[in-house]
Amino acid sequence: MAVMTSIDLVGYGVQTQIRGGGQPVWTGLRVRMYALAKLLSTESAISDQFITCTANPAQGKGGTAFGDSGGPALLGGTDTVLAVTSFGTNNNCAGTGYYCRIDKLDILEWIVTFLD
Repeated sequence: MAVMTSIDLVGYGVQTQIRGGGQPVWTGLRVRMYALAKLLSTESAISDQFITCTANPAQGKGGTAFGDSGGPALLGGTDTVLAVTSFGTNNNCAGTGYYCRIDKLDILEWIVTFLD
């Protein structure tokens, strides 16, 4: 896949941080949301098990948030699952996102154990 390929991120994570009166609390509607992102790399510097995607709402590129882990990263405009949401790089859920690839042999072998 080419860098900047469109990726649709789906999840049920948080949307709002409440501040004041104590420790900040992440909250949201708990409804399925999606974000339009772009592929940055098919093999991240951390591991070839991950793809990395953009997450910059100011540039029209969404991202995933706390609670989205395990949700699909779909090839843009399709229902083809490329990866599942794993983690992000900052506390605002606005930095680069990391998504575990499902096309790796060891991952596919693990998935198959649940399909019987």
